Amino acid sequence: MYKVFIVDDEVVVRKGIRDNINWGETEFVFSGEASDGEMALAQIQEIKPDIVVTDIKMPFMDGLQLSKIIRQNMTWSKIIILSGYDEFDFAKEAISIGVTEYLLKPLRSSDLLESLSKVATLIKSEQKERENIEKIKMQLENSVPLLKENFLNELILGRIPNNEIFKKCSDLNISIYSKYYIVEIIEVEMKDTIKVKKKFSENLKVESIVSSIVDSNKNIIRFKRNVEQIALIFKGDSQKYVEEISYGFAQSIKYEVERNTECVLTIGIGSVREKIQGIMHSLADAENALKYKFVIGKNKIIDIKAGPENKSELIMFSKINVADFFKYGDKSNIKDFLDEYIKSVNAFTTNSLMYVYYAFMDMIQVAVKFIGELEGNYKELLPEVVEIENILVKIDSIEHFKSYSEKILLTVFEFRDSKIKNKYGNVINMSKKYIEANFSNQDISLNLVATNVNISPSHFSTIFSQETGETFIEYLTAVRMKKAMELLKTTNQKSCEIAYNVGYNDPHYFCYLFKKFTKLTPIKFRNND
Repeated sequence: MYKVFIVDDEVVVRKGIRDNINWGETEFVFSGEASDGEMALAQIQEIKPDIVVTDIKMPFMDGLQLSKIIRQNMTWSKIIILSGYDEFDFAKEAISIGVTEYLLKPLRSSDLLESLSKVATLIKSEQKERENIEKIKMQLENSVPLLKENFLNELILGRIPNNEIFKKCSDLNISIYSKYYIVEIIEVEMKDTIKVKKKFSENLKVESIVSSIVDSNKNIIRFKRNVEQIALIFKGDSQKYVEEISYGFAQSIKYEVERNTECVLTIGIGSVREKIQGIMHSLADAENALKYKFVIGKNKIIDIKAGPENKSELIMFSKINVADFFKYGDKSNIKDFLDEYIKSVNAFTTNSLMYVYYAFMDMIQVAVKFIGELEGNYKELLPEVVEIENILVKIDSIEHFKSYSEKILLTVFEFRDSKIKNKYGNVINMSKKYIEANFSNQDISLNLVATNVNISPSHFSTIFSQETGETFIEYLTAVRMKKAMELLKTTNQKSCEIAYNVGYNDPHYFCYLFKKFTKLTPIKFRNND
């Protein structure tokens, strides 16, 4: 049904149109009337008719003025002009405005119905055209993500010619050009407890979380590499910037995904590279970084810089290195490491125990050197060194070699981890003291605390969360909330005053956080005995 609105200063005309047409037998509804354009305008804006039938000559605001306003503000409405004058100038101006039909008075009901039917046909046609356009638009929009994904996967592999990159980026609305780049690969793995049928939905949740974190940042390009990997290209005008955002976003993504899904993430971060071609090299660095998961363990952020800027070469873990395992390894990976280590010594395929002894002695020598570098006493930690001959006698098989080697590796890791814990213990204690002394400062931030303990913000963020088991913001919020709880119970200060005293300039936000922290509003907490 199409709503029709009549505007004419002659009561007889309005009454004739309203009463002489049997609207119930048509596809039209008489939705209102007015005696001039000014009175009509307010009603038309409220009713939003599909068709406005208006006289040209009216007091206050004539039909042409009214038509101009309708065309500007309600483009969907169609207009039929009524005129008692068969003048070319009127018709010409009506056409320029965009009037659909032009009828001369006096008019019969049948003439008006015929014009209304023409207009209705036009409305249907335009509606169908809009639906077709929307359908095509939707199809294009649905295909664009896939086209982007394919293009970006080809781009990071260096398969797109330079002369085609600009055009394709423009066609797909991808802003790729920048001075520096870093590629980050997010590898998704399901926890052992997850059921097969849930894997697909969990993957979708991971994609959604990553999307919600990075898509609003114009300096990050996100796309899927395959079912298990999401790639991010970070871009910026300085090396420091791209390094900081790549590491910062890696932490945020890992935290949110592992908090809200049944998945764990291993994230490889490539090195900073220049120019479009550098994206391919940063990808290779990120892929090589992921290979360290076989030694240092999965479920970590692995940032290994490579390339001419750093002068350090990536170690390919097809050649397992004991010294590197001591540096980067993890207790949970000892068994896997030993299996790989044994495979790497081809001579183990022979029956000679000489090679077994050689491998064990090599491990002992590397362990002694590593402990020395950490200022430890190898004789206290590894009494095996003192009685090496007795142990060698007992190593009469690969199984015994693995058993003794496992004990050595475990001892070295425990010593290494204790040294690291002590190293970062002071940093954590200093940062906690700083937070507790300055939590009321509304400008306190991770960067400010990191500067105070002389560590880069990204490194400090990682250390703090790993050592304390909570993020910087979580710890700061807890300190503030505990102080707020104390003030609520021991003072008469209002909630807004307490909010300000614990570091919040927005009382509403403070109340939101307080309720989230204690499950009670500040007022209920104060009155709860």
